[in-house]
Amino acid sequence: MNTLDNEFHRQHFDSIQALRGITALFIILEHIRFLNCGAFGVDIFFCISGFMIMFSTHTNTQYFVRKRLIRILPLYVLMTLGTFLLLTVFPQMFEQSHANPIFLIKSLLFIPFDMGGGAIQPLMRIGWTINCEIFFYLLFFIALKINHNYRGLICSILLLGTVLSANLLPAPPLFLAFYGSPVMLEFTFGILSYYIARKLYQLRQEQKLSSACLPLCIAGIFICFLGLLITKPDINILGFRRPLLWGLPALLIVLCTFTAGLYLPKIPLPLVKLGNISFSLYLVHYYPVMLLDRAVFDFSVCTPHALLGTVISIAISVVLALVSHYIFENKLPLWLRQKLLRPKTLHDL
Repeated sequence: MNTLDNEFHRQHFDSIQALRGITALFIILEHIRFLNCGAFGVDIFFCISGFMIMFSTHTNTQYFVRKRLIRILPLYVLMTLGTFLLLTVFPQMFEQSHANPIFLIKSLLFIPFDMGGGAIQPLMRIGWTINCEIFFYLLFFIALKINHNYRGLICSILLLGTVLSANLLPAPPLFLAFYGSPVMLEFTFGILSYYIARKLYQLRQEQKLSSACLPLCIAGIFICFLGLLITKPDINILGFRRPLLWGLPALLIVLCTFTAGLYLPKIPLPLVKLGNISFSLYLVHYYPVMLLDRAVFDFSVCTPHALLGTVISIAISVVLALVSHYIFENKLPLWLRQKLLRPKTLHDL
């Protein structure tokens, strides 16, 4: 079992990386107005995040917070500053927010605030998920300090306690109301998927999984995605229906994708590379899509013109993500690692 466990933690799981890429594409489709069909990509991302944080901290937890911040902050800060600049120069582009320096500071510090009309979001609208990720990392760091072996359980308890506190208090503070959203429970689904995946890997290596698993997993993935599309009109981003109707299918998609990857000889390289740039793709796509919508293609209705715009929007977003990934996820983080981490830990980020 120890040998298999060590093998498990030396794997790369290209199938999960490919799922990241496909999920990022669904997020783009969410912002194409006539499609508006991929918001559940966030739920899959949260499940994958819980899985990967558990996986990556199995043996090495040194510089946990620094590693996470080095990966996330450069691009997040750039996009937030860029949003503030756009708010200053082109305020008519935005319906709710405005160029308030306090909003900028709070966005950079991951402090939730009401930007108007009850919308609790950072300046960069889609950055709310990054705020959730940072809070998850904070709770996970606390769990690591308490007990490494039980880090998943402890972090899940902390997440559950935060969500229950936010929803049981009659008037929770804004900070608690935001970070206590039920969608945060989906990180615990990802933690659970890690433990299940370890067992599935063991069973596969011991040849105790049926060969029927591959077609069943592929069918399961399609059924879950179909269910996510069907239930989209019934989801409230702040309610408990979301982790039930979207979080659980996201958990199944992650597990089915992982299991299918144990049988497939090779995952298509373009999908793996798309997964590699998924973080950049998520953050950089929004404004190009909005610009093309308002200035060129009009995504309000499905027309041949709008369909062409969708293809062009995806293509431009992918190109920008490739550039962003190279600069802000490779070159700049490498320099930061050299400055902030000991040389012996560089390969662990």
